[in-house]
Amino acid sequence: MEYEVFVKQFLDELQQNMAAQGVELHRQEVTKNNGVVKDGVAVRYPDSPVAPTVYLDDLYEMHKDGYSVSNLVDTTAANLERHKNMAPEMPVLTTETARENLYCAVVNTADNEEMLKNVPHEKLEDLSVVARFRVGEDGSFLVTNDICKTLQMTSEEVMEAAHANTDRQEYKCQSMGEVMRDLMLKDGMPEEYADELIQMQGEQCPMWVLSNESRVDGAVAIASQETLKAAHEKLGEDFYVLPSSRHEVILVPQSMVSDVEDLKTMVHEVNATEVSKVDKLSDSVYRFNGRHLTIADAQSEKISETLTEGLSKGHSHSH
Repeated sequence: MEYEVFVKQFLDELQQNMAAQGVELHRQEVTKNNGVVKDGVAVRYPDSPVAPTVYLDDLYEMHKDGYSVSNLVDTTAANLERHKNMAPEMPVLTTETARENLYCAVVNTADNEEMLKNVPHEKLEDLSVVARFRVGEDGSFLVTNDICKTLQMTSEEVMEAAHANTDRQEYKCQSMGEVMRDLMLKDGMPEEYADELIQMQGEQCPMWVLSNESRVDGAVAIASQETLKAAHEKLGEDFYVLPSSRHEVILVPQSMVSDVEDLKTMVHEVNATEVSKVDKLSDSVYRFNGRHLTIADAQSEKISETLTEGLSKGHSHSH
């Protein structure tokens, strides 16, 4: 079935399925992180200010995998009803609620160039720190310049409040072994088996995963100086930062790295094959020296410049 034929049939059946609830369906393009454009339909209920969005292109992929249109309609209608019943109440947008609910996230600057024209942000190497407004346990929306006006806050005030809340977040810096153990236990593996497997692995994977408690937008940890310093103390040395996704980063002790180019190749390959475009953070590798976060290439150049200057001074003193 062609895409537009599928969309028409799906929307017609969804409208019929939910007719008793008086919903209105509005098809629209939705631009997400990294400029990813999705074909969505906003579902507006007559008694709710919240309009959840269903992504038609994702449903079409499921249809091509064998799901019937009717089955997708029934599943979507059930999910929408569950979402409506569980959806948190939208907060009133005031300066007070903003100071409670703002937090920071990091995005790739080049891939979000258009979006960044309309939102408060700060530069962090090749990334940008933006502000989001938390709604309920796991919902949020991006703070735009128009929302700043509604909040009666300047861009600087919004970012200041977002940084304050972000610094208060709980962050976890776990060894890769600890993360794998948690996943095994979550999948139901007995504790003694998980411990045995991790012990067999030993120190083959000297990497650490840094994220927040929710593991949503957890890569923002690299925008928190205190969090990076705490990780530096835990690892006991300088480290490289690999942008696993916008939800987490991976730390590699400097003593374990013989060639930064190998790390860059790994990051590039993982981003190309394992990370969805909407979750990609960067192809860069960063380095934290206990004080500053820099792109590893830039850091190498600074080291080279420092050595050159030192050699020049030494040479002039010898004469």
